Amino acid sequence: MIVVEYTDAPTLWREAEAFLSRDPANNTHQLSAIKRILDLGARGGERFFVIRTEQDALVGSAVAVDTQTLFLSLMDAATVTVLATHLRDAKVQLSGVIGREDVLKAFTESLMSPFSTHVNLMLYRLEGSPEFGRALGGGRLATMDDLSLLVDWHAAFEQEVSMIKVPTPLEERVTRRIRDRQLTLWIDDGRVVSFAGANALPAASARVGPVYTPPKLRGRGYAQAVTAAASLQVQSDEPRTVFLNTDAINPASNKAYQRIGYRHIADHAHLLFHA
Repeated sequence: MIVVEYTDAPTLWREAEAFLSRDPANNTHQLSAIKRILDLGARGGERFFVIRTEQDALVGSAVAVDTQTLFLSLMDAATVTVLATHLRDAKVQLSGVIGREDVLKAFTESLMSPFSTHVNLMLYRLEGSPEFGRALGGGRLATMDDLSLLVDWHAAFEQEVSMIKVPTPLEERVTRRIRDRQLTLWIDDGRVVSFAGANALPAASARVGPVYTPPKLRGRGYAQAVTAAASLQVQSDEPRTVFLNTDAINPASNKAYQRIGYRHIADHAHLLFHA
């Protein structure tokens, strides 16, 4: 097997679309990274890799984004070993890596670089129509009138989950998601009480996240309701298979998503490499 590096996301997508679309669930992290680059353009420092057999069959792919985080596709242990060895020998700088746990195990064993676990992720898939639960109120799409509130709530969410900092300013990211109709709000008694993001991805798939309710408003079913609403909104143009990731150590959110109709299908993780 050999590793081939491409210079841009369109070339990678042209070569790897069929491969990645075979398992949009376990490739959802990379599909999301590719779509973001295709839609918004590269910011500098991105790198794009595929692994091919001697018969030129594509058997794996990886995308390193501008934060030096590597997104791994689903691949077998032999393939990921070839990739990790190539990156190590080429001295490719990585701050972290995201993928399915078994792929990550083979990758880190071959890379031989010290690491720690930033977060263990449980991957869920929506089965059937989402259950809204007991929350009072109703949902609607966010508008630019909601920008200030949503910037504050995104900041609170990112601090709460210790999210890795990204170069793009937060207000710019929230503005884009509002304009792209990716943020759903839950309204109770005339006020916004919760929000959920959801964005369409290739391979007739979609991802929900983030989901946030201020601490003082938790325990009333708002997170379940707004996630259900966002899960429907992201399918308003066409049927999609909807996924979401949860922190494995957060039992409350995991139970809430299961009540909606999400089912656990795989375990992924985000690892950080030591400087």
